[in-house]
Amino acid sequence: MRRFILLALLLPHLTRAAEPPEKLFAKENLVAWCIVPFDAAKRSPEDRAAMLDKLGLHKFAYDWRAEHLPTLERELAAIKKHNIELTAFWFPGSLDKDARFILDALAKHQFKTQLWTMVSPKADSDTAKMVAAAAGSIRPIALEAAKIGCTVALYNHGGWFGEPENQIAIIELLKKDATPITNVGIVYNLHHGHDHLARF
Repeated sequence: MRRFILLALLLPHLTRAAEPPEKLFAKENLVAWCIVPFDAAKRSPEDRAAMLDKLGLHKFAYDWRAEHLPTLERELAAIKKHNIELTAFWFPGSLDKDARFILDALAKHQFKTQLWTMVSPKADSDTAKMVAAAAGSIRPIALEAAKIGCTVALYNHGGWFGEPENQIAIIELLKKDATPITNVGIVYNLHHGHDHLARF
């Protein structure tokens, strides 16, 4: 049976101007994503880091489920040992106990990364209320992330929150805080952007 790794191409990592297309998908521009919860082989953190190293993939976005949190510190130690950058971390949409545990582990191991998150504000016909509710959920995450040198990226996984216009409105509102929040941006997953193709 063949096993696959989902790779993300993160365009912000391309710092050189107008690279030829063949270099766009070079290994140094690829980020392994979704390999923790969807690994049919159920690799250990150490085996996963060794696999990425062997494949020459040295950027990693950590997607997880509750069952993976007990091995998070082993994961962080393993990727550090194999010189793998923790490019991003899938993050809860509120500062619950899992979120606190993740922040503590990242701080302890001195990882400064992007926290990819999404929230689901209560549906309302008033878009401004939904933007304010979403900003209210993101604000404490962004403040805690900033304390340990991390940024927050709003992740488009469909629905109202996945619309770029709504995400931009959330970011703009956060910038208007009494203490402006400036460590929030967008990570755009084309796989979840099928409805945007006509206006891409």
